[in-house]
Amino acid sequence: MESIVDPLYRKVRQDIVECELTPGKSFSEAELGRLYKASRTPVREACRRLEHEGLIRITPFRGYSIAPLSVSEFHDLQELQLIFEPTAAALAAERADPREVDEMREIATYEYRVGDKQSYREFLQTNYRLHSLIAQSTRNRRLMDVVSNAHVRLMRFFYLGLSFEAYGPSLVKEHIALVDAIAARDVEASRQMAAEHINRAIERSATLLMGAIRFGEAVFETAPVSDRAHEPRMLLRRI
Repeated sequence: MESIVDPLYRKVRQDIVECELTPGKSFSEAELGRLYKASRTPVREACRRLEHEGLIRITPFRGYSIAPLSVSEFHDLQELQLIFEPTAAALAAERADPREVDEMREIATYEYRVGDKQSYREFLQTNYRLHSLIAQSTRNRRLMDVVSNAHVRLMRFFYLGLSFEAYGPSLVKEHIALVDAIAARDVEASRQMAAEHINRAIERSATLLMGAIRFGEAVFETAPVSDRAHEPRMLLRRI
């Protein structure tokens, strides 16, 4: 069963992250099975894993829905980064082996080309690899899971429509400074570089998000009754 579930899980996860499966869209088990040419049991297991990662919602006796994208989730995930990633960088400075540092250096230099969609998508993947590798090098599995999941969920916003525009050189500079601090085994500098990088990312994304709203890439929708606050919220979607 694992040999069937694993590739299905990876494919559905990729399609959710890259927004090939529209945020908020609902599916039955049968519909997902037809879409991915899989039987109900592996579909059920793959969706159970994806629910655990916050990418799918399961409604008993009704089916599945792709987790929507809200501005509140975007901000929550950035706060998670600010809490956990400076600590991950500090531990990486103590624990990363030379091969991991070499790989970090290689990844950190990737710069996307403005206007090149494929290059931009490649940057999203390399950015994820870099931050995940830093967390991996801490040898703390739980910390790695938190960092990886936060980045996976944040990537959906950028695949859907948020663009870094011309921030490429700044992002590369920040990545290299962070890796340099880790390579130098400077624990406090690594912590500081990671915190500064995330704070700058938060500042940039605030501008990008407001731009997306201004140009119609984000709209207000009413929150479901099951939400904590029964008030309108903002969901990002293609329109």
